[in-house]
Amino acid sequence: MTALALRGPYWVTVRQHRPALWTALALAVAAAAVLITARLWSDGAAEALRAAHCAVDSTDRSCFQAVREYTDDRWLARNLVEYVGLGMIALPVLLGAVVAGPVIARELETGTYKMAWTQSVSPARWLTAKLAVPTALVVTCVPLLSLVFHWSWSTGPSNDFPTYWYDPTVYASIGTLPVATALLGTALGALVGLLVRRTVVAMGVTVAATTGLLLTLAWLRPGLWPADTLTGRELSLRVSDAWVLGDGMVTASGERVGWEYCSTRAETARDCMIGRGGVADFVDFHPSTHFWPLQLVETGILLALAALAVLAAFRVLRARHP
Repeated sequence: MTALALRGPYWVTVRQHRPALWTALALAVAAAAVLITARLWSDGAAEALRAAHCAVDSTDRSCFQAVREYTDDRWLARNLVEYVGLGMIALPVLLGAVVAGPVIARELETGTYKMAWTQSVSPARWLTAKLAVPTALVVTCVPLLSLVFHWSWSTGPSNDFPTYWYDPTVYASIGTLPVATALLGTALGALVGLLVRRTVVAMGVTVAATTGLLLTLAWLRPGLWPADTLTGRELSLRVSDAWVLGDGMVTASGERVGWEYCSTRAETARDCMIGRGGVADFVDFHPSTHFWPLQLVETGILLALAALAVLAAFRVLRARHP
């Protein structure tokens, strides 16, 4: 009986929201299918080009059609991966809206929560069940989807149409960040739902709050880990796979002058910089080896914010329904 009682609110939550849960699973499967299709399509295009005994940079007229078909297929595959990346960016916002509105606020707005609380289910256990179900879905599906995304992106069409590790759609879809952002969306949704208690309004507030918070962290991202700096010539060759944060020339006094101050033709821009006292090039950048430090720092911030939101949600619940 105790085991059944412990499972009660979780079972009820799943039953109440099974259409949304099935929809979420279907979307995850569809996204994975798109990523797998993009990778297979990309590999098939490369195989067809090899079978025609042609190369991408071939000047042979007989290879024109094969190269064109290869390029079109790889471009389409890249766009498919990019669309899934945009979906991964939107995931925490959508998840937070669902938790805030249909899962939390609607029950408070309609009063259906009272039935659960009269069935030996405390408010704290009710909220725990409401949070546990979407959290279980996140920690189960999102890491798998992120791995499929990385597999599809890393050796697929990005080789011909580069999408770098620091691009927003890629960075937000690989590593530990997708799970952390999804958990933050869940926690914020619960907190807003308890505070607002109106379905539509709670969803709107959650979308605005989650979007604003994620945009702020994205803006702060370059400073979450110390950047490297190089000075000298041919810097572009040495930071080809790096996230360039700023570049320009250094004056004899050590002052930095960015290229934006001399945004003219290439042949006169350097003369302009030298005229402003520039004596050596510089570039500030994050090399690809900074991917994990940046990801882990941002993940830590997101998880800390999610934990604070959950604690605040329980405090709000306890204050209103002791």
